[in-house]
Amino acid sequence: MFDRLKSLLREVRDDRSGNVLTLMGLSMIPLIGTLGLAVDAAQWISWKRDLRSAADSAAMAGGLELKNSGNAERVNAAVRKVLGYNTQHAYTIVAVETPPTAGTFAGQQGMVRVVLSTSQKLPFSSLFLPTTPVIRVEAVAQASSEVANCMVALAPSGIAMSITGAASVNMNCGMQSNSNFDATATGSINAGALSAVGTVNEGNRISGTTAINNGVVAEADPYAGVITDPNEVCSNWPLISGTNNPPLTPGCYKGIQVQANAKITLSPGTYYLGEKGLSIGGNATVIGNEVTLVFTNTASPFNSSKIGTFSAQGTSTVQLTSPSTGTYAGILMHQDSRTPFSNTTRMFITGDSRSQFDGAIYAPSTEVAFSGNSGMTTDCLQIIAWYVTFTGSTSVSNSCPSGRGVVSYSGEEVLRLRQ
Repeated sequence: MFDRLKSLLREVRDDRSGNVLTLMGLSMIPLIGTLGLAVDAAQWISWKRDLRSAADSAAMAGGLELKNSGNAERVNAAVRKVLGYNTQHAYTIVAVETPPTAGTFAGQQGMVRVVLSTSQKLPFSSLFLPTTPVIRVEAVAQASSEVANCMVALAPSGIAMSITGAASVNMNCGMQSNSNFDATATGSINAGALSAVGTVNEGNRISGTTAINNGVVAEADPYAGVITDPNEVCSNWPLISGTNNPPLTPGCYKGIQVQANAKITLSPGTYYLGEKGLSIGGNATVIGNEVTLVFTNTASPFNSSKIGTFSAQGTSTVQLTSPSTGTYAGILMHQDSRTPFSNTTRMFITGDSRSQFDGAIYAPSTEVAFSGNSGMTTDCLQIIAWYVTFTGSTSVSNSCPSGRGVVSYSGEEVLRLRQ
């Protein structure tokens, strides 16, 4: 008996038939595992996509109700009503909040946060997982009235807009950087909104009514393709002194120099200013209604390294308003877009408490800087520049009434998903 068993085992050992079937059977194990995981992953993605769609729709419904009524209870009801239409999967409503109490937009008014979750067994993975995995999604919708931007820094990288030092800025409009925004001034900052495509570096002197918007869409150059680059050629460079001067007439100038204590009036029209730009001395007065100052190069051939700029002493009085019609409607100053950026091509805006700038300063390739003790209360000042800076002990107040200026100051109603 024992000998017969040993012989049988020896025959089984030496028998080579059926090896292929055995190997095939063993190779099916990882193949089946891979297919099982693929099926589970597809279901997971499908469930999460469906849950995301439900959360997005509910958040937008809540945002619309928030915009229409402003009532938190009605927002909650609107969210739950929309979620009730979704019967694709069973889920749990984790949170419906306005304003959100957690997440990126915690504490921000005008936001509706919806959080959903579901927990369902996966056909293959559940054989090995001790607990059922949870799928969780979060959607945030924004419903608010946005203040239009009157200050835009176009540079797409670095810190394009800054309010630093002892600067004080009071704007009833928005200020946006197409990169990052440094708002760490020790003075006061009050604006409709401080916005950045990147991040607003907040100091502790920003008013509680100023909205902070991070990660916004870049603001387009409102004058791109509208303002042409003039090619004027001239060499006259008047030196203005004293107070009894006839008004200057529009035209082409290599530059205009207004000496200290002098006074001059600019007649309505466009002034093309070459490499000497417009220079205004201390205690001088420059007044011009319906004027545009175009800083360019007035030599032949054109030389981009000799484009003029604006400079004025802090004790000067500058009162300028832009034209309401024509090629440069709404534009007070335009620096040629071919100007290379450097310390010498920046536009330094200064003036005393009697100074007034009504219109847009457009310097698409350089910097517009407010520095020193400007102390200006402007009426309808807008700035579109590569960089915009407020520093020193500058104090600027901008209080343009609705309907004035190049941009709308009435703001826009916004309803959009933020997350």
